[in-house]
Amino acid sequence: MIFDKKFVAFGVLILFFTLIFTPITYASLENQSKPDEDLLQIEISEYKSDGIIENKIFSLTKKEVNDLKDELLKSKSIEKQLFVLKEHNLIPENVETIDLENNMYKKASNLGIYKDIQPEKAKIKLPILLKFFNSVNVIYFGGVSLNIGLKFIIRIINLIPFIKLPTFDFVDICGGIFGVSTTKGKFSNNTLITFPGIISLLGFVGYRIKFPFLMHIYTGFSVVTFGLGFGLQIKN
Repeated sequence: MIFDKKFVAFGVLILFFTLIFTPITYASLENQSKPDEDLLQIEISEYKSDGIIENKIFSLTKKEVNDLKDELLKSKSIEKQLFVLKEHNLIPENVETIDLENNMYKKASNLGIYKDIQPEKAKIKLPILLKFFNSVNVIYFGGVSLNIGLKFIIRIINLIPFIKLPTFDFVDICGGIFGVSTTKGKFSNNTLITFPGIISLLGFVGYRIKFPFLMHIYTGFSVVTFGLGFGLQIKN
């Protein structure tokens, strides 16, 4: 009987400590798992003058993603958008607008396109946009983007061990339910508002920011910008 009482007392003691520490352990695990659940991924692609694209994935909290989205939408120029990306440590501090513009001309030369194109000879009526050698700011909601270049071939080559080639593109296409595309050049500023619409960027240099299933943003310079859709074009 004495053995039984000791055994019961020992069992009660074990149960007591189990009840005390189990909630703490569970709460600790729960707190550790919450940050992971709150993290969202965004993709930022850097388009270089030689056609190479460097893609980087960043894991941000929901608040950081919402703050980034709001700040980018409020920014009305490439300079301000680059500043926002720097503030969030998403692009290098030494990136400047003038460097992107110079790289656009280098990329144009690589594509066999030169600055002596006459913009007045390339005008198309509403709601189609066709511009050359301009800064571009593209925002599309509820859409997709596509690179046209050597991505498929490079992916096959990268299957070989110890080989990791960067993506190379010629044209980027972006479309969505609603979009606003703004170009600024020496001769005019244009804004194309479409719902839905599509835009194509040939020789783009700059950054693409992808918020999965929500929004695509392009900020930089493009050798040729072509857009169309149902909507309106505003010229200044």
